[in-house]
Amino acid sequence: MDFDLPDHLATLIADVRRLVRDELQPHDAAIEETGRIPDRALDAIRRLGLFGSHTPKAYGGLGLDMLGNCLVIGEMAKAHIAYFYTYSMNVHIASKGIELGGTEEQRRRWLPDLASGRRIGCYALTEDGAGSDAAAVQTTATRRGDAYVLNGRKRYITNAPIADLFTVFAATGTDGARPRISAFVVEKGTPGLGIGGIFRMAGGNGSLHAEVVFENCTVPAANRLGTDGDGFAIAMRCLDAGRINWAAYCVGAAERLLDMTVHHLATRHQFGKPLIDNQGLQWMLADMALDLKAARLVCHEAAWRYDREPQQRAAIGAMAKLAASEMAFRMADRAVQLFGGEGYRKDLPIERIWRELRAIRILEGTSEIMRHIIARDLARTARRANDPEGHSP
Repeated sequence: MDFDLPDHLATLIADVRRLVRDELQPHDAAIEETGRIPDRALDAIRRLGLFGSHTPKAYGGLGLDMLGNCLVIGEMAKAHIAYFYTYSMNVHIASKGIELGGTEEQRRRWLPDLASGRRIGCYALTEDGAGSDAAAVQTTATRRGDAYVLNGRKRYITNAPIADLFTVFAATGTDGARPRISAFVVEKGTPGLGIGGIFRMAGGNGSLHAEVVFENCTVPAANRLGTDGDGFAIAMRCLDAGRINWAAYCVGAAERLLDMTVHHLATRHQFGKPLIDNQGLQWMLADMALDLKAARLVCHEAAWRYDREPQQRAAIGAMAKLAASEMAFRMADRAVQLFGGEGYRKDLPIERIWRELRAIRILEGTSEIMRHIIARDLARTARRANDPEGHSP
């Protein structure tokens, strides 16, 4: 890996850093209080093209490689998480199905609006009985002539109440005992598409996560992504990208936490000296810095390899998300401890970031599922190594 940034990327990161400092962070407390992101803040994100940071230039995006995209996300992570929930769906899982599984006509039809932020996307996979077991979806899509009729319910769908485009995964039949899953793009306003209850979450105020309901929702067959039965593979390819993005978010949030913690310990005095002069606290800081450095390297290597080793995306994405999300929550918990009472105050950002980071160990694949993906990849590698004829699956 080359750690030197090209000039265009260094300039963009500096612009994002100014955006976060001057136009996003000043609204953090108000977002937490009101549950609403100011329109002018989202417009500022649009002006920098960040809704399409990882979308190819041919479809209106910035065309950053995955590593450049992750460096930008790391800066955006230093503002309220509601910004990232809202715009990042367009960057990864709400757009990747179209980019990776769609036809050229579908890409040109939908990606430019997502990349510009003119339309907001969401990714509708999770159901009551299909969380970690994502292949167990019960939502159905029945073929009727040149259309499919969708019926079922999704839950915990980020951006659903404000979304213009829904990437939806539904069963179009069965393959043995398991559903055969296909992917569809459903546009806002389609008859039979409804938004159910909005879930109140412990963190992320200002972002919206809701049920999506399909009641005889008729979708043109031209809105199917890939062929019949391609949906599960498309869903997983979306998540491969999304997990690396979330790893980058965790790295950026942890960087902010460490900076705030060092400043606090250097400026707060107890027993006649700065807290940072206490060896026990110094060792805690050293562990935090080392933890962050290790997770950052895992994340950035995963991003670098994403563009060079497509066959390894699932495993490297799982490693990055596992390492970074677990690290970031440890960092947040230590920050609360080191800030003492101030770390637990609602009017200061530490406890908010602590709550926000907890969810990342669950969303887009729990830490336990990440470990399963990593172990499964190791087992496959071992089977190939032990099969000299090369017949192992």
